[in-house]
Amino acid sequence: MDYLQSFAVSAAGMAVERTRVEVAAMNLANANTVQDPATAGYRPLRVLALAAHAASFGSLVDSGLEGAGLPTASVEPMAVAPRLAPEPGHPLANVQGLVAYPAVDTAAEMVSMMSATRAYEANVAALNTARTLALKALEIGRNA
Repeated sequence: MDYLQSFAVSAAGMAVERTRVEVAAMNLANANTVQDPATAGYRPLRVLALAAHAASFGSLVDSGLEGAGLPTASVEPMAVAPRLAPEPGHPLANVQGLVAYPAVDTAAEMVSMMSATRAYEANVAALNTARTLALKALEIGRNA
């Protein structure tokens, strides 16, 4: 068995989850950024995890890790309207006295960040288990 493939799967998973954490942190950091009505302001981002290969589950099981493509992540802006808050004295308020903020759902971003952190930890645990198994196999082979 080639342990490098299982290491690559865990590493790819960790890369996707790191991207999810970074995007959630960026969205949270910009949640209260005021948007100038004359320019396009910050748009919340989302991460799309893409499978490199669109085969059926049964064929992936039959082919093993060789047939499975590693996942990749792409970051795209969300198509949501800005959140309008009534602040008539603000310098960037429109004629109705509303100020535009990015439509970031802070609760959803925190849940996304927590789930990505847990998935990252699960990938680290899988990587450590595969490493331990590889070392034990080498130890058994050396003693045989």
